[in-house]
Amino acid sequence: MNRSDFLGCLIVGFVVSITMMLPVQAGEKSDSKVKASATASSVGADGKQTVSITLEIDKGWYIYANPVRLKGYEDNHTVVTFTAKEKVAATVKYPEGVVKTTTDEKKKEVQYRAYEGRVVLQAQLQRTAGDNSPLQVSIGVNACDKDNCLFPGVVKLTVPSTK
Repeated sequence: MNRSDFLGCLIVGFVVSITMMLPVQAGEKSDSKVKASATASSVGADGKQTVSITLEIDKGWYIYANPVRLKGYEDNHTVVTFTAKEKVAATVKYPEGVVKTTTDEKKKEVQYRAYEGRVVLQAQLQRTAGDNSPLQVSIGVNACDKDNCLFPGVVKLTVPSTK
């Protein structure tokens, strides 16, 4: 084998090794593992509204809780945002989640929080008085199983207008 062939094999081997180490399943997004539904109270004369969001996470999968409680994982947490015809301010109550354990880059065991199975999130909204337009709900999720994490995804819902 000449030097050129050797370098070619070395580069191919390196690329294959790096690719196999990636913890992401090609192309699949996290929202494929999470189903969501929402119910909402009527919008009050003062613009207040309560929304309950139920997440159903596929068996064997989990999504990072909010807060995830592990430095470096903060951007992976579950986050809910709301939009409507007019301005919406929301306070979301996220459950604690279950404690999971992993090994960090220093081979040290670390813990974080995650959601599995069925999870209910509660939100208190302040909408513009008189705005009872449909509510758009976006839930940013990052799903993993014991071996892989998927690309981040967004589950979207529309909660019909309330009159």
